[in-house]
Amino acid sequence: MASIVSICNLALSNLGKDNISALTDAGAEARACNQFYDQTRDALLQGYPWRFAGKTASLAEVTNDKAGAWKYAYRYPNDCLKVRFVRPAYIENDPTDYSATQVDSFGFAHEIEGQTIYCDLSPAFLRYTFRNVDPTKYSPLFIEALSWHLAVRFAMPLTRDPKMRADAFQLAQQTQGLAQMADANETRETSDHDSEFATGRA
Repeated sequence: MASIVSICNLALSNLGKDNISALTDAGAEARACNQFYDQTRDALLQGYPWRFAGKTASLAEVTNDKAGAWKYAYRYPNDCLKVRFVRPAYIENDPTDYSATQVDSFGFAHEIEGQTIYCDLSPAFLRYTFRNVDPTKYSPLFIEALSWHLAVRFAMPLTRDPKMRADAFQLAQQTQGLAQMADANETRETSDHDSEFATGRA
């Protein structure tokens, strides 16, 4: 089962460095893990709408200080890394496809300023990428990509070798692409299955 330590050890092994037994270990390896893991994970999560990091939540209304431009204002979720789209409540026999691949075709107008989301929907629901910190929820290919992105960050502090960093960066890009492709294929297969089910039920 994946853990932060096991992912960091994959990254360290990618560079030919010794593994750690815990993040509290003494030594440069553990310090690098503590310094770079959270930022690297969040950046990778933010850059693509991963299925395992998607969440839909009802937005909490706040005081609207832009009443002339928008009807409602809502609080930006604390765990949100990237807004995917805003939508109204689901209704029975709703024909709209709310899958991540169709966001641009139906996205409801909204504006984000600081920690506030403005729109004309009430109630409003937000589909977003959340800060998923549970590595047991990550796909194997995402873990592989994350380990290589960590290797890129670890390379200079631990090896001082620009070529090793460049090689790690190339592999990080390749594995990220494979992970995104697999995630996208799974999304399409799930959407196709749902569509067939809905058609059969109708």
